[in-house]
Amino acid sequence: MRISLEPSSMRLTAIGSGRSLRAGRRCGAPRAFWRTAIALPVSGCSYAPTLNLLGSYFPAWMLCAVLGVAAAVIIRQILGVAGINEYVVAPLLTYAALAVSATLLAWLFWFGH
Repeated sequence: MRISLEPSSMRLTAIGSGRSLRAGRRCGAPRAFWRTAIALPVSGCSYAPTLNLLGSYFPAWMLCAVLGVAAAVIIRQILGVAGINEYVVAPLLTYAALAVSATLLAWLFWFGH
């Protein structure tokens, strides 16, 4: 089997087998993979979750976070008045978890379709 290189057309021709291979061909699979990997998470967004607040569009997740922190502060005050606040083992972790839970519940009730 003999291989000849034609410089004008940049083709490798395998004599005897009838096949030809392109010399400068690159594999486009990694580029296509990354384009798809970037496009898939964005394709689930039907709209941007923003609210018209006093004439300005405001990100809804910030409002939900503020509601969650406010709910955690209110729950802490209620536990303090009830006398349960002294029995909380890890207060920072507990109240942070309450804030995150209240934030996610606000998001679910407000924007859950």
